[in-house]
Parts: sequence; C-alpha cells; structure tokens
Amino acid sequence: MNKLFKIVICGISLLLFFSCNNNEQAITINCDNTIDPIIVRMTREDNSIISIKFPQKILIQNNSFFKKSFIKIEYRYNNIPLGRNYGIGLYEQKNEILVKISNNKKKTISPKNQLVYVLYTSHYIDSTKSVQQQLKPYVEKMLRLKKDTLRIGTVVEFKQKHKELFENLTRNDSVSIRFLNSSTKSGLGERIAVPVKW
Repeated sequence: MNKLFKIVICGISLLLFFSCNNNEQAITINCDNTIDPIIVRMTREDNSIISIKFPQKILIQNNSFFKKSFIKIEYRYNNIPLGRNYGIGLYEQKNEILVKISNNKKKTISPKNQLVYVLYTSHYIDSTKSVQQQLKPYVEKMLRLKKDTLRIGTVVEFKQKHKELFENLTRNDSVSIRFLNSSTKSGLGERIAVPVKW
C-alpha cells in the first residue's frame, strides 16, 4: 500500500510538472539589434542605390524537453508583392566573425537551449529622385572608392539619419519558422511568426 501511494504521488507530481511547463510556449522567437553593418549596393548604370541589406539578430529558444528542428527562416517583406521573395542571408557568429550558413538545411535546437543567428534582409530601393537624394553621400563615397557596395554603419544610426525611409522599407515585416513534425503526413508542424522589431 505504501509503495502504491508513492507511485501515485510521483505520477501526480510529474503530471503537474509537465502541465505547468506546457503553459510556457515550447518555442519563442525574438528579434534584437546587432552592431553588424548595413550594406548598400549601387548600380553602375546610373550610379544609384539599388538595395540596402539590414542586419537583424534572431534568437530561437526551445523551452521544451524535446529537441526541435526546422529547415528555413522566412522573412516576409510587407512592402513587396507576396509572390516575389528577396530572401535573406543567414549567418552564425563565430569568434566575432559572421559565417554564412545555408538557409535550406536542417537546423536542430536541443531541449532548453537556443540558436542565435544574424540575418541580412534585402530591401530594393525606389529610384525616385527624393529617395536617391537622401542616399547620395553613400554613392559619392562608393565612386571615390571605386566600389559598388559599401558598409555604412548600424541600423540604429541609419534609423536616426533616414527614419522615414527605414520605416517605409521595414514596416510590418515579419519572421517565421515552420518546425518539423514527423507525426504528421507532411512532416511539417506548426509555423511560428513574429513581427520584426528593430
């Protein structure tokens, strides 16, 4: 009787422990600023800025007791048509250096652990005179240096100098990840999406 009582108490304790843990989201995704530089690219045909790549730190936390896997981090550009996808560049930081990794290979997060990536978005720039005029100092610098790309500082600095342009390019953008689930027919589980916070 005493042994049976202990087993029942242990079972109830485990049940309570796991049900309390399930109240916490199994996966959380957070965006954070990074000090990695913005990259602007110029077209040689008319010496105008064609694209700006903004860096963003992504933290993916596995709060569960089971490993979680996914293939791809998707970035939704709200200011471009849905069918067009400019993609992202995905990086891991190793010894303070960004190392490019594939966004199309399986990634696994151990239980109670997190993965941290830096992604670079690709925002294509309006060719209108008013927008290009704002970016003219970068073009002039690239022409002096005889380059078609330039690192120009952090997102925080860019937001201070070009607040309206930055907001127009990034407003309502989001990041999403679809996790794998071997128990479903498609092999896919839930998709978690979060708004990007700069």
